[in-house]
Amino acid sequence: MEASTPIEPKGEDRRDAAHSERGQMLADVSNAIVRIHKQFYGKGPVRARAHLSEDLLVVLLEGGFTRSEQTLHDHGHEREVMSSRLAMQHSVESEFRTAIETITYRAVRSFMSANDPSNDMQAEIFVLHPRGSEELPDEDLPVLANAPYEPEGNGTDRGRA
Repeated sequence: MEASTPIEPKGEDRRDAAHSERGQMLADVSNAIVRIHKQFYGKGPVRARAHLSEDLLVVLLEGGFTRSEQTLHDHGHEREVMSSRLAMQHSVESEFRTAIETITYRAVRSFMSANDPSNDMQAEIFVLHPRGSEELPDEDLPVLANAPYEPEGNGTDRGRA
């Protein structure tokens, strides 16, 4: 009996498969960032969307400022909210980096955050090493206690990459 070989997708089917895989990866990134926010900030955003262009990965988050942060902002203490958020983002940077490297199989070259409490938005920004230069081999991938990333029904945009 002959062994069967899987049929490789051709042309448009291959592009659809790649687009679907990319969309799933971006949904996984969004979900991971939301989960980290929920775990460490006490509240997660109500909407998240990841965008990847070459080596730049940006996750835009809407909502997620805590009631106390919103109260401080409403009473003119935006600087304190921004300072507190910056300290938190530095404190959980390794969790953000580990999640992105685990999902994308690429090393994070730089991580930055931006916060806009007036518009209830945040951005987590990752600059990845170029493909092929710093990719992580499977045996070097960090193991996360809460992996794999699964949707939590938290209102994030999934699959729309």
